[in-house]
Amino acid sequence: MSKNYNEQIKEAIEQFLDEDDWNYEPMDENGVFRMGVNMDCKLKSARVYINVHAESFAVISVPPIAADDESKERAAEFITRANYGMNIGNFEMDFNDGEIRFKTAVLCSDTIPTYDQVKDCIYLNVITLERYCDAMTMVIYGMMTPDAAIKLVEG
Repeated sequence: MSKNYNEQIKEAIEQFLDEDDWNYEPMDENGVFRMGVNMDCKLKSARVYINVHAESFAVISVPPIAADDESKERAAEFITRANYGMNIGNFEMDFNDGEIRFKTAVLCSDTIPTYDQVKDCIYLNVITLERYCDAMTMVIYGMMTPDAAIKLVEG
């Protein structure tokens, strides 16, 4: 079976994770690194996955909260409002199980990502999730409307 990921992209990500002192699971046979991250918000933590592909890599952070059937519509509106105008990255929700995540990616084409590109992709991802997390939680629990929650976050 041939690899579905780029070894040089993998090595660039490993180098960053090691030098920046991240505690992570080595990349698996599918090209995925796994780690946890602590956040300064009510949910306190998230799972982070770095998916290495042939010409890109994506960072996906998943908070420990999901929208149930009652809150999926509110969560979808919140996500749509949050994504509107967002320059880099996007929120996503799986309508089957309510999982919400934030995704950033870097297209590498014929280049190897630099230390700073890897750092920016990972940090921007986690910081953005952290920024929106409390408002998203209030929307899911029906404590705030999506519109009011976005205004709270974005001012």
